[in-house]
Amino acid sequence: MRENGRSMVDMLGVLAIIGVLSVGAISGYSKAMMKYKLNKQTEQLGSILDYVTLHYDDFDRLEHTQYYMTDLFNKLGATPVEMIKDQNPYYIYDVFNNKIYLYHGNESNGAQYYGMVVTIEKNTYDICFNLFQMAKLRSNTLWITQFAKTNEDGSNTQGNRVHGDNYCTKDSLYCLKDLTLTQMHKLCSYCSDSSSCRFLFLWNLKYV
Repeated sequence: MRENGRSMVDMLGVLAIIGVLSVGAISGYSKAMMKYKLNKQTEQLGSILDYVTLHYDDFDRLEHTQYYMTDLFNKLGATPVEMIKDQNPYYIYDVFNNKIYLYHGNESNGAQYYGMVVTIEKNTYDICFNLFQMAKLRSNTLWITQFAKTNEDGSNTQGNRVHGDNYCTKDSLYCLKDLTLTQMHKLCSYCSDSSSCRFLFLWNLKYV
């Protein structure tokens, strides 16, 4: 006599197959989402980096009376709208919700510079790698990039600095334009044991 239906073993086999396919689908979705966010981050931060380059002369003539400059960038339209949250004048946020601030400083020799600091809480390596690739494309306009622990000690202050084209000398450990994937990997490993790290982009507004 022919029996209808499926046995318990058959059903368990079907469920196992569905489970494997689901894991694969979730993994594929996660990778696609991560790629989307990295591309979005490149778009967001790249627009700010490029704004400074395009308006170099305007920034050079500004009267600098404050350290934090995030609010000024927002008012000038240099910041993508979606990065501005809670009307906070000090911080903006990228697609990963990393806290970012922009600031102005002076060297002891009188040279002025602007900086953008990205504090990274999660996906540290992937984001670091993405930011270095972003910086390398702008090696002719940046002064220094650096990846370090948020509460860094003096031992790694100089060792992970990467200089832009106009500032790279024979004494520089790394030059942005020549930065290799292996070197990026090494630099992005500085914070592998830290829960929070920061990536710095620095522009020097007056060559020294």
